[in-house]
Amino acid sequence: MGIFLFILTVLVIVVIALVAVGAVTARAASQPRTSIYDRAEAVEYVADLLPDEITGQITFDDLALLLQWHLDYLTDRGVARPQGQDEPASGPLIASEDDAFAYVIGRATDAGLEIDDVWVIKVVEANEAYLRAIGAVGKKMELPPLRTKDEN
Repeated sequence: MGIFLFILTVLVIVVIALVAVGAVTARAASQPRTSIYDRAEAVEYVADLLPDEITGQITFDDLALLLQWHLDYLTDRGVARPQGQDEPASGPLIASEDDAFAYVIGRATDAGLEIDDVWVIKVVEANEAYLRAIGAVGKKMELPPLRTKDEN
């Protein structure tokens, strides 16, 4: 009888543990994945993607500034959030690539950083590739076709 109670107790404990682990796993699976932007990793990643003509002329510090300004733009648009803010965004968030280029070029000009506009575009594009690589950016959304007056 003592062995039966022992086995029953062990089984109850195992079942409770499996249910608890299953509940936590299900809750974690339903949450959106959090992507952490590692600045040092991003600078290396972006530098590796840039053509030699750019990496030979731009310092890592200047590259880090350009990446930060791109992140500032994404934060201003509500697409990126500072670390520690876990509340999900409501609805799809859209940031224009052309606006991002203009924003970063403007910040570089304001800071007195003499850099070719094409280089800025290459840096922003490479930073977006890094964001996709870490899972921080989703797929491009297809816009629905515009309805004509006859369809309304």
